[in-house]
Amino acid sequence: MQLPHLLQKTFVAALLASVLALACWIRIPSGEQCPDGQFTETDGYFYYWQAKLISEHGRLPARDMHRWLPVGRDLGQTLNLYGYVLAYAHKTTAFCFPNVSLYHVVLYMPVICFCIGLGAVCLLLYQTHGWVFSTIAGVILATLPGSIERSTTGFGDRDAWCLMTGILTVITYLISLRAEHPHNRLLWTLVSGFTVFLGGISWEGFGVFLSVIIVVEIWRFLTSETEEGFGLYVLWVCCFVPTLYFVSPAYRHGYGFAEHLAAFVLLPPVVLLSIRALRYLLISKVDILCQHARTLSLGLTLGCLTLAMGYVLLQHQTFASTTVPLSQSALMQAMTELRAPHYGYWVFRYGTVFIFGSLGFILISVTLWKQHGILLSIPLALFTLFSFFRQPLDKLWGEPFGNALFGIAIAGCALAILFVAWQLKNKVSSSELVSITFTIWFIAWIALSRDAKRYDFFIGVALAFGTAAVIYHIAETLSQRLRHSVYLINTFQETLKPNILKTGVAAILLILLMCLPPQHAHTYRSRYTAEEMRAATPSLKVAMAMFWMKAKLPRTTIVAAHWAYGSQLNVLAGVKTITDQDTYIPHWIDLYNQHVHKATSEREALEYLKTHGATHIMLTKKDPHNSLLHGELSNAFREVYPKAKFADAIVKVWELRYPSNIKTDMKYLKTGFPEIDADLQRK
Repeated sequence: MQLPHLLQKTFVAALLASVLALACWIRIPSGEQCPDGQFTETDGYFYYWQAKLISEHGRLPARDMHRWLPVGRDLGQTLNLYGYVLAYAHKTTAFCFPNVSLYHVVLYMPVICFCIGLGAVCLLLYQTHGWVFSTIAGVILATLPGSIERSTTGFGDRDAWCLMTGILTVITYLISLRAEHPHNRLLWTLVSGFTVFLGGISWEGFGVFLSVIIVVEIWRFLTSETEEGFGLYVLWVCCFVPTLYFVSPAYRHGYGFAEHLAAFVLLPPVVLLSIRALRYLLISKVDILCQHARTLSLGLTLGCLTLAMGYVLLQHQTFASTTVPLSQSALMQAMTELRAPHYGYWVFRYGTVFIFGSLGFILISVTLWKQHGILLSIPLALFTLFSFFRQPLDKLWGEPFGNALFGIAIAGCALAILFVAWQLKNKVSSSELVSITFTIWFIAWIALSRDAKRYDFFIGVALAFGTAAVIYHIAETLSQRLRHSVYLINTFQETLKPNILKTGVAAILLILLMCLPPQHAHTYRSRYTAEEMRAATPSLKVAMAMFWMKAKLPRTTIVAAHWAYGSQLNVLAGVKTITDQDTYIPHWIDLYNQHVHKATSEREALEYLKTHGATHIMLTKKDPHNSLLHGELSNAFREVYPKAKFADAIVKVWELRYPSNIKTDMKYLKTGFPEIDADLQRK
């Protein structure tokens, strides 16, 4: 009796290994395009730089005085776990394989993290939906172009790490809910709480993953009349709320972009804990409320949502003070990953998957909750329409009206989720809870991706789940009709078992999804994304200039350059910088353009550069074609690279020799952040 079970486990393990091998096979070749020491994304240099500091000194300094000079980068306002992960992963790996360098670890870490997250998703779906469903979702997620670009070899950024941590956080929490043995549930609760802490100390946007669990808990809160598992929820909250608050200054007294970090990450789980405790207290003290426990839950939840909306409205000015100047700046216009995606973007990166994935969640709503589910499926359909088809619809009725309709759709989804949960009277099954989780994941990340391309990397998990649901449902329906078809010979009807027929139909549907249409098939776009979407940065000519700096200039050199080259100059040139792609002080990037490239006189440019302590300045194609640096310059700008044909060079480097009458001026150090400006005044 044990042999078939063992064979099934072996078969499933082989399938999972094949899916992971497929994911690796697609992502690893992109590293061959990277010259040694380079990455395909600018932030890869930033995390490599942090990992090098940690490897050399054991920890990061409180303020990085190689960047954003003369102030330096306040690392207390950043979440730096990924740099520590890279540094200590290298130390561990080098202990067994001495030839593996820190660069190799940074190069391959995105692939490793993505595959761990992919494996966790497949294992969960195998437990709740079966191996066919799990394999379909795994293959789609492994090959989805939108999930490939930021998880390839050489990317170097922390996106894959954040996705992995988010997946593990949500999945371990779901496992804890379906665990029957108390010890197992306690263990998985602790694991989930710990991964929330890891994610919270890694990325400012991790609260979105946390919100998925919060909404799942609200769902359970509305569907139950007792406080089952309340103690475990308290334990889960205690794993990350106090630890994040005390470990990171960004949660205690964040400023700038970290100003509301605690409110959006630490406050929601505490508020939910409070209303759960309040309901328990009211039910235990007032007998009449025992008969209306779920209605009481709905009232408390709506009250908290109202207070949350009130907080957002009251803090509107502080949101605007940080987001509006950035959105209106040249910096925002240059950062393409923060722009709203157009319809062609969705088609290329997700093909028919974004259509089938969206239909999957609409189908799930109707299938699981029947008439009540229709109330959720309608706003979900509108949400999908106003998200993926935003560009053509905005041309029809204008962007403001489109945004209003999208807001109504979001509100409709939220209210429908609350209403459906309130109407449910039966205990939620494990598979149903997983479906609810991925529906919330879908709504949360699509809502963010609608206005910024960079977040679409995280929607692949939900789209793969929704597409698998559609394929599985169609395969199940077709297999049943085929078995009872009058056109099928009786011999085949007796031979073909339902599971075999369903698996065969599902495999055919998956192949059709992957291979059609021939010219722009899913498989073609997957390979193109892995091999062609990302090239090594910087370009060869810029890299040669940086290698020259490393060989010829002292490490105390401070180079002024386009902000996108900041971390690359730190790593490849070994010099200090005044701005970089970290956008710590976005106003300085605007000031650099205003007082250097668009300066009314050479004196103005020199005053700005001297105030920041710059010793050299670099000009590239990224800088404006009408920059002051393209004109006639005095002897204060000494040409040092290249030595020959300097006037015709694409990349130019000057050494700055300030005349004695050039003075520093505090107006060139205005940041827009009162905390930093006050610190500068004290100094």
